Amino acid sequence: MIPDEADVPLTDTRSAVDFGCHFIPESLTPLAHTPVYRQLEPRYRLRYNQLQALFFNEQIVFFETTIGTGIMQALLREQWPDEFSARLQEFWTDELRHTAMFRNLNRRCAPALYGTDNSHFIRVAPAWMALLRWTIRHPRLFSLYLWLMLLQEERSLYYSAQFIRAKQTLEPHFVAVYRAHLIDEVGHMRCDQELIDRWWPQMHPYLRKVNARLLAWMVAEFFSAPKRGQLAVIDTLATEFPELRARVPELKRQLLSLGADEHYQLSIYSRQITPRSFARFDQWPEFRILERTMSGYRFRASTAA
Repeated sequence: MIPDEADVPLTDTRSAVDFGCHFIPESLTPLAHTPVYRQLEPRYRLRYNQLQALFFNEQIVFFETTIGTGIMQALLREQWPDEFSARLQEFWTDELRHTAMFRNLNRRCAPALYGTDNSHFIRVAPAWMALLRWTIRHPRLFSLYLWLMLLQEERSLYYSAQFIRAKQTLEPHFVAVYRAHLIDEVGHMRCDQELIDRWWPQMHPYLRKVNARLLAWMVAEFFSAPKRGQLAVIDTLATEFPELRARVPELKRQLLSLGADEHYQLSIYSRQITPRSFARFDQWPEFRILERTMSGYRFRASTAA
């Protein structure tokens, strides 16, 4: 069971959320990488920043509930040495706590958006959700999820560090939550890498190729270029500020154009942001396909196994 808010005392609940502050570093928001962003009034940029931060939190909740929890439940059914089994159980407990703290922060900042649901911006078709849940329950067959966990957790580690570096300009509750998240993610990445080392080399080469292709598709579809969720952020901004509705098409057009913007793509995945993941991709030639979906990744054959 996911802990309730009383179990997650990571911020001072007696102090009000400061809506005069950014919730997330501007460099981590997609629209800030477009020309149109600089044309917006400061109040619109501020509110976009806050909504984008809520979406960012929502992504973490979605990943850790839909993917992380499903994988951990499947992994814990496996036979492991006692020490590693205990580490996996601690890993899962951490993920449940993360889910609670990000969910509760969103509900505190936007009760109208998150009163009865964890998601406002993210909507996945039921058929896709069913397929996702089935594949997650079979991690030996679909080990791409272990790689996805490593990649996303390393990226999250980098992003959390950006929150701490910008703490003087950010809302304090967000800084506190991302600081707590950063502390746990280091240990999680070690578990991810050990799981990969245990299973990936034992997989049939053809199955490894299939999983690498699925990983490339999943990163492109859900974890890179702005798509449906980011467009929903713009729609919500225009709902709060009706005077922006005439600008929505241009805002969305420039947002979607970031899919082909190498500078923006490098702000998501690069050897600076996800160095361990990239170094491990280099060890397996099947991951060369990631060059098609990650501008920052170029396979380094000299380090391949």
